[in-house]
Amino acid sequence: MQLPKPSSPFNLVFTAVLSLTLTSGGTALHLANQPTLTQPQDRILDSALAMWTTGSATLIGLLSSRSSSDDNDEG
Repeated sequence: MQLPKPSSPFNLVFTAVLSLTLTSGGTALHLANQPTLTQPQDRILDSALAMWTTGSATLIGLLSSRSSSDDNDEG
């Protein structure tokens, strides 16, 4: 029986950032659609929005660095 090949560090980081970003985005979307929020829910909404924003920027940075490193490898 062969062991599975380990994933590259890029794939592991990308998957972790993507899952956290999607989870925080879904949480923010759910809380934003509530008619009223308690104070703790309001703080969670603020945190989820901050994490969504940071995660989106990180994903763009990861993908652009991956793309530019692929371009450098070809040339």
